[in-house]
Amino acid sequence: MKKFILRAIVLIILGGVAYNYLLKDDTVTYGITVDGVDIDIIDMHLHTGTWEALTEPYKERYSERVPKPFKFLMSGLLGSGLTSEGILKQMDNAGIRRGGVFAVYSPDTTGIASNEFLHEQIKGQPERMFGFYSIRTDHWNIDSEMQLEKLEADLIKYNAHGIKLAHAHQQMRLDDKRFDGIYEIAGRLNKPLYIHTGTSPNPYTRKEPPYVDPLYLEESIIKYPGAKFILGHSGYDSAEVKLTYLNSCIELAKKYDNVFLEPGALGARKASEILPEYLKIIKEEELIGKVIYGSDGPQFPGYTASHLNNFLEAMEANEYSSMEMKSLLQTNFEGLFNL
Repeated sequence: MKKFILRAIVLIILGGVAYNYLLKDDTVTYGITVDGVDIDIIDMHLHTGTWEALTEPYKERYSERVPKPFKFLMSGLLGSGLTSEGILKQMDNAGIRRGGVFAVYSPDTTGIASNEFLHEQIKGQPERMFGFYSIRTDHWNIDSEMQLEKLEADLIKYNAHGIKLAHAHQQMRLDDKRFDGIYEIAGRLNKPLYIHTGTSPNPYTRKEPPYVDPLYLEESIIKYPGAKFILGHSGYDSAEVKLTYLNSCIELAKKYDNVFLEPGALGARKASEILPEYLKIIKEEELIGKVIYGSDGPQFPGYTASHLNNFLEAMEANEYSSMEMKSLLQTNFEGLFNL
């Protein structure tokens, strides 16, 4: 009973901290300086949405850390963090000036943050928030032509920076050629594709290799050399907390000029123990120039900053030079997206 009361008190305190955190308006200093080199950090992997648009199983998973009598607080705390204001506060707290924000169409796993909703959230911040728009695939055999037309129209209308796909969440095999039309649009319009690779702990996501191992995407990578493929999470197996599919990502990044890696969630608390190994391998394989930093935030207050801090510590431990850090944290993104 005492343990339960203590947890409840802690939750209430954290709720207050989160509330004040979202409202604070301190003077912000962006970026870091390492050995005289200024680094204007970009986090390419941030999510928007609403509590109401999440699936019920995903809400339940998100609420596991909270004592049952206080789960009603999750709607306010999470919802506030997913708005434009909440995301910007997370970025400010981390000293990050620019970030990519994702639309999501995963009605069977996590929920939906539509292209229209994403645009409304970021349209007032064109210098700080870059939109990655997505596409519905849950009725593909019926409406694929209509969805492809809508994706292309949205990319143009909203001046998108890129496209977001999550095969494991959207129940799409990576080698399913029915979805090649998405890659054709990406190449023709020069909109890089962020593709979730590796497993996810979220309910009902697919964990079989054809949905999570990027080697299954190789034929499409070859077929569409003009499309740029960013392998999200670098094949991180979050269900097992292992770098299970990293070798697949490395193989593709070395073979093809249009393949890049992103390490989202590898700076999270669960993965922080294997993060130094990841950065060590990336350096040994001479792939620093192909890794684009992302966090998979904002998730909860402080996550975006803690993810970045874990990365900075792990890069220092692996003796990354200031220019190598700048490459991974800033200039790789700028080069790929022509900023």
